[in-house]
Amino acid sequence: MPIPAEHPVLTDGVVTLRAPRLDDIEGQAARGREDPGRGFDDEDARRWISFGITEAWAKHERLVFVIEHAGRYAGTASLQPDVNYGAWVHYGLSEGARGAGLASRAVRLLLDFGFETCGFHVVHWWARVGNWPSRRVAWATGFRLGETIPDMTEDGGQRVDAWTGWIGPNDSRKPRRPWFDHPVLETPRLRLRTWRDDEVARIAAARTNQATAYFLPFIPQPFTVEDARFWLKDLAEQASAGTRFNWCVADAGTDLGLGNLTLFGIHTRGEVRDAELGYWMHPEAQGRGVMSEAIKAVASWYFAAADDGGFGGRRLFIRTAAGNTAARRTAEKAGFRHVGTDRAAFQVATHVDDKVTYDLLITD
Repeated sequence: MPIPAEHPVLTDGVVTLRAPRLDDIEGQAARGREDPGRGFDDEDARRWISFGITEAWAKHERLVFVIEHAGRYAGTASLQPDVNYGAWVHYGLSEGARGAGLASRAVRLLLDFGFETCGFHVVHWWARVGNWPSRRVAWATGFRLGETIPDMTEDGGQRVDAWTGWIGPNDSRKPRRPWFDHPVLETPRLRLRTWRDDEVARIAAARTNQATAYFLPFIPQPFTVEDARFWLKDLAEQASAGTRFNWCVADAGTDLGLGNLTLFGIHTRGEVRDAELGYWMHPEAQGRGVMSEAIKAVASWYFAAADDGGFGGRRLFIRTAAGNTAARRTAEKAGFRHVGTDRAAFQVATHVDDKVTYDLLITD
């Protein structure tokens, strides 16, 4: 492979990838101190910057660049060649350099170098499951998400699962699909936000009840704390895949979770952008008009133009069992109209009920 003998300088005008310098040692050491679990101490930083990066490059074991931003060390990014004329990408930023898109810029420069200069056929990515910052960079730079591999790597003495992905030389360096970032929506009584990991007990209690068991028989009963943890992980996957929004409907004063509101089935046909709403409530919050108020808040955001911070939608649907009078009453209080009934089309616990459809248009 035509790997240069020495580091080239790569830049997009904001970040620069270059060879290490001795004045990078403190930045590298500080980064190691930010994450003691890596086991990378100050002496390791000195050796890595002083000669380790250069030796790894000379042996074609790892092509490591220092990331420079605003004239200072900001992290490192590298390509690790493999025997199949491909490479694995690795990157990491100092704490103060995160959140500004610098890693994505660095990875794009690195991909151009790897494909155009080194002639790699494919570049692979992996990250421990749950490392959302790394996955966000892979998403932003156009990687195709591959399989999640069980026990792929070791962390803290334990085998852990890893996400994987890849990108080819002719692939775009832009996201392949949207990543849904949930806006916080507020009403006088409510705050719609994402669920937190410390709310699993609340979620488990809310989803363990007779109404859920009857109208949504595919949900396990009782719904355990472990079920709730898995559900939260699934919510994060859905947002990152651009398939669903899931809001916790919380009390505006206490921030206590009262229920969940999901926007899903999102699709576009010409100028028409449709989606569906689903919802459930904690039993103690029912009968207070909470969910219809939350639906109105989501609908206002959904129908607002993207330039105004909305989603730019045109139509919303709510579909439920004909016998689910509580869900139907909620839809009607939120302004939705009954537009159709499909006979024997909704499975409940004891039989197949009719399915009723409600909709709300941007013009309503």
